[in-house]
Amino acid sequence: MPVKEIMPQEQTNMPVKRRSKGQRTREKILIAAIEVLALNGIKGTTHRAIASHAQLQLSLTTYYFKDIQELINQAFKLNAEHITSRADTNLAAACILITKIEKKELRKTAVKEALCLQLSEMTSQYLIDNIKHQAISLAVEQLMLTEIQVTPELRLLAQEHQLAQLVPYEQLCRFFNKVNPELDAKIMYTVFSQLQYAQLAMQVNIDSELIAQTTRRIIAWIMSLK
Repeated sequence: MPVKEIMPQEQTNMPVKRRSKGQRTREKILIAAIEVLALNGIKGTTHRAIASHAQLQLSLTTYYFKDIQELINQAFKLNAEHITSRADTNLAAACILITKIEKKELRKTAVKEALCLQLSEMTSQYLIDNIKHQAISLAVEQLMLTEIQVTPELRLLAQEHQLAQLVPYEQLCRFFNKVNPELDAKIMYTVFSQLQYAQLAMQVNIDSELIAQTTRRIIAWIMSLK
């Protein structure tokens, strides 16, 4: 898979701080590690496999990361940051859409139904795009969450990742539930995560209708619509 799918660069007008050669090499190693994790799993992710995938000398991977477990942990961390950044961007757009509607208008069923349709379409497309174009990131995220059963060192990272993921979901749910938006956010996050994982093996025949229907039902439930 091309590197740009792992670390897409946003176009901005802000001056870009140049990274040193060492920083670029370190990042290249981590990105290669993410891809190797997706292809080979934990046991198949070795210094040699990463060096070969990154087309770097083996001595470079061992120089920057002497401990393979630390390299794997750092790769999981970088991947988690990438996923959280994408989720934040998508949910921020949803929140902006909601704030453009006056509060008294949000009480009207017709307005809420129209908004629900918009939010569902946005979210469905986001999930489908993730499955199609961010399969490596999703596979490595899923691997990290399953690996915590046998690698306690990853538990804190996994917990931090899930908490970071929940923040924008809570912001979204708070528009419609002032009592317990945290619970709604956890349910929404869990359903959407499992929906993506389940479709990873179906990239050629993604069940877009299932994604659309599930997304619509969850968002309608969050908004107290039938």
